[in-house]
Amino acid sequence: MNKIMYLLNYIGDGGSEKYVLDLMESVGPEHCILVYSIPGPFLKKFEQLNVPMYQIKMRHPFDIQAAMQLKKIIKKEKIDIVHAQFLRENYIAILAKLLGAPIRVIWTYHVNVPMSFHLKWSNSFFTRYNDAIICISQFMKEQLCQKGVPEKKIKVIYNGVADPYIDASLSQHRPQKIAVIGRLSKEKGQLFLLKGLKELRVLHPSLQWHCDIIGEGPLKEELTEMIQELSLCEHVSLTGFQDDIIKEYTKHDIIVIPSENEGLSYVAIEAIAMKKPVIATNVGGLPEVIVHNHSGLLIPYGSEETLAASLAQLLQDEKLYHSLAECGREHYLQNFTFSKMLKEVTAIYRTPSSC
Repeated sequence: MNKIMYLLNYIGDGGSEKYVLDLMESVGPEHCILVYSIPGPFLKKFEQLNVPMYQIKMRHPFDIQAAMQLKKIIKKEKIDIVHAQFLRENYIAILAKLLGAPIRVIWTYHVNVPMSFHLKWSNSFFTRYNDAIICISQFMKEQLCQKGVPEKKIKVIYNGVADPYIDASLSQHRPQKIAVIGRLSKEKGQLFLLKGLKELRVLHPSLQWHCDIIGEGPLKEELTEMIQELSLCEHVSLTGFQDDIIKEYTKHDIIVIPSENEGLSYVAIEAIAMKKPVIATNVGGLPEVIVHNHSGLLIPYGSEETLAASLAQLLQDEKLYHSLAECGREHYLQNFTFSKMLKEVTAIYRTPSSC
């Protein structure tokens, strides 16, 4: 089997790190290594895999020194494939290839970020040396094509999760419990959520519910202040980071994803796998997971009235609640299992070099 280097600049605690962890665990410690630059929250999880790990500085996408260090590690570890996770890592891996490292380079495009004209030009040059580029949603593919990347290089492979479903009844909590899971940051939309919850209280004062905002991040203080300003202290809690996230799904009835921008949400996939109805913003790759009135409800980002109305609908309409739960589960089984993702990614690993 090929030996694979997973290349990751920062070891955070998000979907990209989960993606790499899951792949490395499945590939096995004898067939992969990790190279990273900045340690972070998931470092211990990677260390528990017992794979060789190297730390090098990756200052920017055109870091020749990092590419030279990478080339040495590739030779030492007899690496066949470098699987890079972001643009910086991808360019550095390609520089190592141009310096003579006999590797195939695969890039997974996780996050849609604005790119300058110069980076678009660089994409058209550098990605000719990519053997394959994985986009985690059709939306991300469309965005990357607009950024100078040839379509023929790209394959859409949806993120997948191992089936977390616990065969339990769909009985709902009383009062019903709402959860928002993710980093506390502007792009994740928690401020918009709070305004929508305030609207829900005003329009439907008799409805009984409680919302847990699960996660940590730079927006925590501002969220705390807004909860007080909107008189939501009895209805909203900031629970902090929760390590056993699957347990959180079992404790809640409705999952809200109020993001301003999203490539493809692991939370959305996990929620529908767990038969939890989802209300999500109609942005990025979310509509590919949350099909409106089928696997969940879609709302425009920023529309507090629509968010409040959708929550009220789910809190009151038990038939709709159960229909979304069942259809969401089926949508997961057809499109977002980890076994499906792994099969498609490993097929790319086995494909001979194209450049």
